Amino acid sequence: MNKNILIIGAGGQIPQVLIPLLQEKPELHLTLFERHAADLPYTNVTKVSGDSRNLTDLIKVMKNQDAIYMNFDNKKVTEMVIDAIYKTGVKRIIQAGVLSVYGEVTEPFAIWNSRMMGGAVAHNRGVESLEVSDLDYTYMRMTWLYNGNRKDYIASPKGESFLGAQITRRAIAQFIMDNITGKRNDIRASIGLWEPGSENKSKGNNM
Repeated sequence: MNKNILIIGAGGQIPQVLIPLLQEKPELHLTLFERHAADLPYTNVTKVSGDSRNLTDLIKVMKNQDAIYMNFDNKKVTEMVIDAIYKTGVKRIIQAGVLSVYGEVTEPFAIWNSRMMGGAVAHNRGVESLEVSDLDYTYMRMTWLYNGNRKDYIASPKGESFLGAQITRRAIAQFIMDNITGKRNDIRASIGLWEPGSENKSKGNNM
């Protein structure tokens, strides 16, 4: 079954990994939304330049989309995106987010993470708006990202402790792919994502 997929923030590092994977699926048609979308180095996609903080731009690009991947986490912009979603009838959104929105990160990693983030809990995040909506959302609470070829991941639901200190962007792209293609169905879910084997590490400079 053909699907129209919109990527908001298509110039980011995760989309650089995700877009080629999505393009391997002939049933998926991609629309890439970015401030300077014409400069993106992809073919056989629809490129739309616009501002994610502009409701009119969002409504225009969301028409006839089946699912949205939003590549950044800002509560105010998320609320704008949700408004546009309601006006266009889209239901499915996957958002790249941050860990520790519930204070769920465990020691010893929590000490380092809190120091880097400026506190034990991340505030003003998109998950706050998604959770009070009626959308089919997936919020990805991603641990610290790095580039690499590993594509395996641990997917931890809300309510469980957050244990892992790192994950590749390739693994994040795989999780998104798995949800878009139906291999996974993390609907109305806030999912913690980390790399197997990175549990309970303190996150030193070598990671």
